[in-house]
Amino acid sequence: MNDNDYKEALFYAASIFNERLGAEFSEDNLVLCCFQAENQQEVFEQFCKQYFPDRLEDRYTEDGYFDFHASAFVGTGDGADGILLRTDIARHPAELKHILLHELAHIFCTRNEIDGDNFFERYCMDDTISREEDGTINAGYAVWRELIAELIAFELDDNCDVVPIRRKKDLLSYYEGELLTGNGKMGVSMILCEAMTSAEGEASMTWDAAKSKFTRFKPFDDPLYRDLMELVFTHVREYFIVIDRDFIYEIGVLYLSIAAQAMIASLKNRFQEE
Repeated sequence: MNDNDYKEALFYAASIFNERLGAEFSEDNLVLCCFQAENQQEVFEQFCKQYFPDRLEDRYTEDGYFDFHASAFVGTGDGADGILLRTDIARHPAELKHILLHELAHIFCTRNEIDGDNFFERYCMDDTISREEDGTINAGYAVWRELIAELIAFELDDNCDVVPIRRKKDLLSYYEGELLTGNGKMGVSMILCEAMTSAEGEASMTWDAAKSKFTRFKPFDDPLYRDLMELVFTHVREYFIVIDRDFIYEIGVLYLSIAAQAMIASLKNRFQEE
């Protein structure tokens, strides 16, 4: 595929957003930039200098920064939004479509959750907030941001199958293991997403209807996971993408408790083995 093919794929995905969610993505307000491993830093700098100069403050020179399929960029004010897409990875067209839907969901949510503001500056720059609270809020938003983007992408992607949660047990176990790899926030986001998009989740309109279905399976037999699932399930059903500081803080508290619990369990197992 060449750059024009990727652009065509992007605006096909954007048309789905426009039709289903009333978004207004167009070539006037959405830009795409493609990069490969060999030119990633150069392309990033050119892209940001032209459209997103504030993102030049990112730590993009550090190892691992570009370990992504795509990344969403939200313009300031009425400025254009953008997507930076890695193109040296072979993908099926259906996979590319889902990746683009996911990144568009990030833009859509930022524009509609917090009116395009920077989340950190809105919720974590007040001098009355401690570093601990900042860390909790940032952790909560990291979990929520990936969860809600993937939920939206799933709902808009007609290639995604709805399957019972019992068929996701191995996948849920894998994501739970991510808590010990440094990728815990993404792991927990995906645990929540897999449950929400399961046959049980899709069929349940209230937590009361869903609770007994989820808690028969790990990790939702754990009170912390159960409380986190109830929090996001109820919120999505009642408010969709609308968020506030208290909601994100609650996610952060539960996530950090889950992460601490996983670390303690791992240490206990290690000592027992020794």
